[in-house]
Amino acid sequence: MIRVLFVDDSALIRSMLKQLFGKDERFEVAGEACNGQDAVEKARKGNIDLIIMDINMPVMDGIEATRQITAFSNAAIVMFTTEDSMDSTYKSISAGALEVLSKPNVIDMTDSMLQEFREKIYAISQTRKDKAIVTHREKGASKVSVASASELGQKIPRRNYDLLLIGSSTGGPSALQTILRGIPENFPIPIIITQHIDKLFDRQLVKWLNDTTPFMVTLAENGERPEKGHAYIAPSENHLVITKSSGAYVMELNNDPPLHFLKPSVDKMFSSAATALKDKALAIILTGMGRDGADGAVEIRKAGGSVLAQDEESCIVFGMPKAVIEAGAAQAVLPLDRIGAAVQAAVIHP
Repeated sequence: MIRVLFVDDSALIRSMLKQLFGKDERFEVAGEACNGQDAVEKARKGNIDLIIMDINMPVMDGIEATRQITAFSNAAIVMFTTEDSMDSTYKSISAGALEVLSKPNVIDMTDSMLQEFREKIYAISQTRKDKAIVTHREKGASKVSVASASELGQKIPRRNYDLLLIGSSTGGPSALQTILRGIPENFPIPIIITQHIDKLFDRQLVKWLNDTTPFMVTLAENGERPEKGHAYIAPSENHLVITKSSGAYVMELNNDPPLHFLKPSVDKMFSSAATALKDKALAIILTGMGRDGADGAVEIRKAGGSVLAQDEESCIVFGMPKAVIEAGAAQAVLPLDRIGAAVQAAVIHP
């Protein structure tokens, strides 16, 4: 059972959250706090697995509280906000929050939306519990999937790739920043990214990555042709697919139904790339829950392209890379801080 602490300066919000999660037998309401300082004190006293916390609060805000709590606790922290603010969103991630979400309007949500919301929160909290267990294992203990993954080797074929495609979800923003910082500005091919992200934060993610990496980062536009030196991110609530027209690649946005309950979907991007690029596609699957990207990665491999997966140890959530590995699509499995160098080595400069 997941012991959860609710932190918000609004008693009404705390009450609504307790009611929402109290209906799910997987969660146990461990307490509530009215500000960040109160949250730190309660986290020290109680055995807390999950903290759902507002960003803006009196006395101590959620960002500072997160920074202090992660210094002594393995609790998963999910931040809620009503702001359209890049600064607070990515400061929260840098402080140790696993996810930043728009504060839900519980009253207007359908039963299926409420259940989907609880499932997402549960997956985040459960993963952090598992990672805490891994942290305390003795050195040399075996790990599911990673041991077998290491046998896949640490190299991807070196050739003239045309596009680098990246799929990511929970924990993805900071992982994307690490990779884009690890690739030189003169990288010879465009980079196209599908990141599962709340509609409030896609433009903020773009600005943050544009400001903190050497690449020109923009939201992809329908009908746009990708250019080298640029990184393009799929807008929230739109699938991004790759097509080829008159010898040139084109990014198209469509309003197809969600895939795996997700929109944009990594599988949509990967599958289209397999068709359009054949062996010229180089794909990376990063941290995230679920299995989005696994089917598309298989298609890329069947078409002759290459696929690299982030390893378990460096993932916030190992779900998506694990699914790709188990599907037999990963040619290389690497720690996050080695992926940039591996990509550079694989792509031949003209």
